[in-house]
Amino acid sequence: MSDRVEQQAAEWALRHPLDAADEAALQAWLAEDPAHAGALLRAMAGLSLVDQALAPQGVHTRSVPGFSNRRKLLAAGAGALAASIAGLFSWQVWRGDRVETARGEIRRLPLADGSVAMINTDSALHVTLERDIRRVSIDHGQAWFQVAKDRARPFVVDAGIAMVRAVGTAFSVERRDQGVEVAVTEGTVAVWPAGASGAMTIIEAGQFARFHAGVAAPVVGTAPTAIARALAWRSGEISLENETVAYAVAQFNRYNRQQLVVEDQDLAQERLVGLFQIDKPEDFAATLATSFDAHVTTTPQEIRLARKKVEQH
Repeated sequence: MSDRVEQQAAEWALRHPLDAADEAALQAWLAEDPAHAGALLRAMAGLSLVDQALAPQGVHTRSVPGFSNRRKLLAAGAGALAASIAGLFSWQVWRGDRVETARGEIRRLPLADGSVAMINTDSALHVTLERDIRRVSIDHGQAWFQVAKDRARPFVVDAGIAMVRAVGTAFSVERRDQGVEVAVTEGTVAVWPAGASGAMTIIEAGQFARFHAGVAAPVVGTAPTAIARALAWRSGEISLENETVAYAVAQFNRYNRQQLVVEDQDLAQERLVGLFQIDKPEDFAATLATSFDAHVTTTPQEIRLARKKVEQH
């Protein structure tokens, strides 16, 4: 069967509820070729399994006109889950409003459906809210989403090598050159590789999933405290818990034009604990000067840090 038919089937699987015109169009499409019904069942199998995984007990998943009495056949599509899921979303051409943040900018973006996106520094994404689906494509950077519940319109994030689907929950997605990380702060989400080579993974509040190019399955772990600290940027803060000075400097430099520079490796490998304002690298430098007897040299472009030299007598 052609990829085009599978794509059409995936599109129909997402169109719910159908108005009279759409239902007539669906029946016409099904009548064109007997293979169309099988393609639709495969697409619905993937979507149904995701719905069941995300929905609380007692919540019914969607049905397709003409197929509600064949629900048992959907389970037979479980073996083709990865292909079904990939067909549902990853082929879509993303359209809609483009949102970008500059260095140091953190933007709170209320969406028309009641959801909220918090967009981190140096990020770019597209947002499209349609009748039957809410879609976000992250080009680069990071965003945290508080998703309004709407079971008729799934919330889907495309992060290149990874896809995320939620209904009513809160989670972050970070897309960098090294890969993609999804972290859940509330509820449950489904994640899967953008291609058809990997299976869906369900992660819950306090868990993360890290994707790397060419790897079928993400690395999944549980780290609620670390996730909360990593998302401190939403409050304009950098939270450190035994991280190195080098790590902290890299975080500050993501947000500020006045760059921190550590001049010696011994100081760079020192570890520290603290909560710092993102836009105040000078306060961080003052802490290092006190804690590690460092010398600070400040110019409009840089704040240079080095160990104080011990005078020889």
